Amino acid sequence: MKQVILVFFLFFSIGCINTVENNKIQKKEVKRFGWVIKVKPEKLDYYKELHANPWPEVNAMLKKCNIQNYSIYYRDGLLFSYLEYTGTDFDADMEKMAADSITQEWWKLTDPCQEPVESAKEGVKWADMEEVYHLE
Repeated sequence: MKQVILVFFLFFSIGCINTVENNKIQKKEVKRFGWVIKVKPEKLDYYKELHANPWPEVNAMLKKCNIQNYSIYYRDGLLFSYLEYTGTDFDADMEKMAADSITQEWWKLTDPCQEPVESAKEGVKWADMEEVYHLE
């Protein structure tokens, strides 16, 4: 009986170790991004309406470009976006998204609703935010 229990314990332990190792292998590295931009007051309701009914092709492109957990928040004339990126070449994925004709049509609707914050770099619409804290 002791041998049966010992064999069961060994198989159980090996299974747990393999599960932990497999989870480590499957876990992708996540890079988090936070951005901020102004929304034109007269366009706020329209902007919210667009995002209440996003085009499925735009959402699919975001996922193809390795973006997950993407959210946009509003407060006091500002839009704050948060996303997680799981790919290996952020710039290439952003170029791929920018080249997509459906995404370009979506941006033709959303871009006129926005204006950069004063501290945004030249030519940048959504200004980078520094991550100060993150709880895993």
